[in-house]
Amino acid sequence: MKLPRLFLPALLLLLFPIFVQAEEGANAIYIAADDTDSLKAKEGQKVTVYGHTTGSGKSQSGTNFVNFKGAEFYLITFASDLAQFGEGEPHEVYDEKNIAVTGTLTIYKEKPQIKLTEPAMIKVIAEGEEFPPKAAANKPVPAAAKTTAKVEPKKEGEPAEPKRKPPVDAKKYFK
Repeated sequence: MKLPRLFLPALLLLLFPIFVQAEEGANAIYIAADDTDSLKAKEGQKVTVYGHTTGSGKSQSGTNFVNFKGAEFYLITFASDLAQFGEGEPHEVYDEKNIAVTGTLTIYKEKPQIKLTEPAMIKVIAEGEEFPPKAAANKPVPAAAKTTAKVEPKKEGEPAEPKRKPPVDAKKYFK
């Protein structure tokens, strides 16, 4: 019996997402929320940050902040993204919980953050659940991530390192 010509391509298309998810899980980067140096080193990369949240809040403009215990790292959700959160606002739903959030890490005012745009980015870690997964915990950490930066004294006449520019607020220029 001959299989239709489209059977194999259709099968590959159906299985492709499974392979991609397995690859992403294998290459996931897990960082504790209180490990500020490692977080700053991963700026611009997709990471999973985990820890206990506390002292979360909301600004007058409606921006939600989810803060982590003993950490500079925080999650930010702008008012324009709150419609995605049907269970409630992030500062209420995720406060005082153990969570893991996956997203692109950015630095704002020398503090690491992830912009939270949808609930699928967060996993609430159940009490007693081991996190990060053992497979990820056993992965060797690159040597660059293990070492802390050593600050050497500047020699006279050497130019100072340039300061990082703050992010540009598009609302200021485009109305």
